[in-house]
Amino acid sequence: MSTQINTKKRWQARGHKYFSFVLCLHCLFYLVYWFAVERFRGDVDLFLADVIGWSISYTTLIMALTGIIGLWSLIRFWVLYKIDQHHALTPSIHDWVFFAVGVILMVGFYLTFWIIFQEKPSQRGVLIHLLSLTRLVIDALLFLFAAIWLRRLILYLRQKHLHAKRRWLWSAGILLVLSILVGLWLIPTIYPPNWAYQEDLPTKPALIAHRGAAMLAPENTLGAAELAADKGALGFETDVRISLDGVSFLMRDETLERTTNIAEVYPERVKDRGSDFTWDELDTLNAGLWFLQKDPYGTIDAGLVSQTQISINQGQKIPTLAQALSLADREGMVVLLNLHTPPDDHPHHQDYFDSLLENLRESRLDSLAWLIVDQEQLNILKDEAPQVTRVAEINSTDLPDANLLADLGYEIVYVDTGISNRDILTYRARGLGVNVHVIDEPWLFSQFWFSGVTSVTTTNVQTFSELARPILNIPYSRFLLFWGLYGIIIVIWLASSQPEPLEQTPQVIETPNLLDFATEDDQELNIFSNSLVPLEDDPETSSGQNVKENEDEEPDS
Repeated sequence: MSTQINTKKRWQARGHKYFSFVLCLHCLFYLVYWFAVERFRGDVDLFLADVIGWSISYTTLIMALTGIIGLWSLIRFWVLYKIDQHHALTPSIHDWVFFAVGVILMVGFYLTFWIIFQEKPSQRGVLIHLLSLTRLVIDALLFLFAAIWLRRLILYLRQKHLHAKRRWLWSAGILLVLSILVGLWLIPTIYPPNWAYQEDLPTKPALIAHRGAAMLAPENTLGAAELAADKGALGFETDVRISLDGVSFLMRDETLERTTNIAEVYPERVKDRGSDFTWDELDTLNAGLWFLQKDPYGTIDAGLVSQTQISINQGQKIPTLAQALSLADREGMVVLLNLHTPPDDHPHHQDYFDSLLENLRESRLDSLAWLIVDQEQLNILKDEAPQVTRVAEINSTDLPDANLLADLGYEIVYVDTGISNRDILTYRARGLGVNVHVIDEPWLFSQFWFSGVTSVTTTNVQTFSELARPILNIPYSRFLLFWGLYGIIIVIWLASSQPEPLEQTPQVIETPNLLDFATEDDQELNIFSNSLVPLEDDPETSSGQNVKENEDEEPDS
């Protein structure tokens, strides 16, 4: 019974040790994820502020708490590892409290990702690409841990092999374990991470500036579009709405409150829809001062916006679609148009699409336009404006068939970051271009570069234009060389491991007592002297003894 209790405590202590290690890994990955999605953190903070009603940096608070618990887990694992090497540990109340906190944190970890994927499915693809990037470390660690455990098993089998009668059985077990180890080594070679590219490096995706160079200039303005051209963008993406009198203009939000000075010009109409204004009214508004006042991306405080650009930004106005197309023609750019349907009570609700096509025909620049178009309007576009590039906006959670889109006449798919590499290749194989939106992190842009997308929509055009190669790129042959050397090191380490000899009980040798030796000598002498006494029945011996006695007595007489 005592042995069973000790065994139970030993396994409990080891369970606490390994749980600390697993919790530490979870905390580490959790931190890596939030650091990798810097822009998304702002969206999460705004969402939680709307739900809770208190505006603070929630993600920063979560990251700080995760870092503290992760450090606590690492220290705890090291302490338990050292204790386990010397003596068994009996889990105390503090250990169980830590275990409870860790379980709650891990549940929160997976619950967080579940909520994120439900609210924003595109983050699923971000997480997959992040895992591919971190395989630089994960693959090596997993293989090392597997090798450590398999080494222990091999040593156990070799120990049994040395003292077994049927050695072939233990030899077969050793070969099986070695085969498993080789199989684990082969997995990364068969399924390499996408940054270990095979053949040639894919062509760099073209850059479509999201609402222009929106990190350096006010979004959806001519200044932002012109700056995107200076930064090497192929084109810019913009949102198109229809004014009350039928003029197409650029504006993302339904209202004008966020990106104009409408509170000063028309204070009583701050909450009105932008499509309820005439063009003359819209033309009186300033669309650049808000950028200087709010500095939405922190680029002004960081010194990334020049004084010349600041002067240009503060004078920006709401542009018409015709003005944007004219600028694109001068700069040799394309314009990705996202048309917003006006409300039902709008005078141009029925003919807004025809009005857009008329604006395109009048500008004679329809060849520069990439238009996101529904299937119901696709035939109209092909008939009346065949030079316009037809774009299908799709969702990564419900991807349409590539053959269907190609047969309908679409040329480009506009999809979120949740799309997988396999689906990208499927669309490309059918002759469709793939534009992924919105990507602002250089590491994520690099991952989609490897995926073979034709273009990406980004707010961070100034950074991506300077990337000559993806972050962390290596040819497959070189990856195979490094991975092979790593495997050889592990094999040498295993081959040098020898089973420990079985412990033998030492024989106890008593210290001899010298008196015992003296006693033994006396006993031997007595035995020897007794052996010299003559037998009485021997007449010769008896007579000889008498003669000797007489000779000895003569001098006395």
